[in-house]
Amino acid sequence: MNIGILGYGRMGREVEKLAQKMGHTISAVFDIDKPFSTSADMKNSNVLIDFTLADAVINNLKIAAQLGIPVVEGTTGWYGKLDEMKAIKNLSIIYSPNFSIGVYQFTRIAEYAAKLMGTLPDYDCYLHEFHHTGKADSPSGTAKNLADILIANLPSKKTALYDTSHGKIPPDALHVTSTRTGRIPGTHEIGFDSPYDFIELKHVNHNREGLAYGSIRAAEWIVGKSGIYTMNDFMKSL
Repeated sequence: MNIGILGYGRMGREVEKLAQKMGHTISAVFDIDKPFSTSADMKNSNVLIDFTLADAVINNLKIAAQLGIPVVEGTTGWYGKLDEMKAIKNLSIIYSPNFSIGVYQFTRIAEYAAKLMGTLPDYDCYLHEFHHTGKADSPSGTAKNLADILIANLPSKKTALYDTSHGKIPPDALHVTSTRTGRIPGTHEIGFDSPYDFIELKHVNHNREGLAYGSIRAAEWIVGKSGIYTMNDFMKSL
């Protein structure tokens, strides 16, 4: 494929490096010093992979839709604008808060674990995530997705508390906390605690290559398709 990259930061560079190893061509790269627009030279790009900033996503998608190029959208922090995204005409997109195939499987494990543990009232649950200091959003999009999954499957939890608690936490709140330090690519922990024992589920990224790999596989998948897709659609096809 000819792949266009939106955003030439850590993830953009990782996508470039791995895509070339996988036999693809990086046909265009857009960043602050080379803005993406309808008049940009796309050099026959078949698909765009976007890891930019939340504020840029909707504009990028509108331009891609006008150009008729599908988008793999890996940017996080913009999901408050999903309705606006869905209103864009002729948009072809697959979006996910995390394109790591391992993380996706971790969310499936978390869902199953919540269904199992939700039948046991003695177990309480928490969620914590670590990322590097350069990450733009906190909590991570993956953490929010995991929180939604846990709340949907734990009868005892009705809402998520994303902020530091300065008092007693309501029993129906799932406490979701974050740490930003150093160069950590990403770690997500789910714990189930009871008076008798403790169960922990953890996913640890070794590096950003897993995110890049998943986004490139998703790009291979969406070429030739039209419509709006998520990681669920892609993974079900594997």
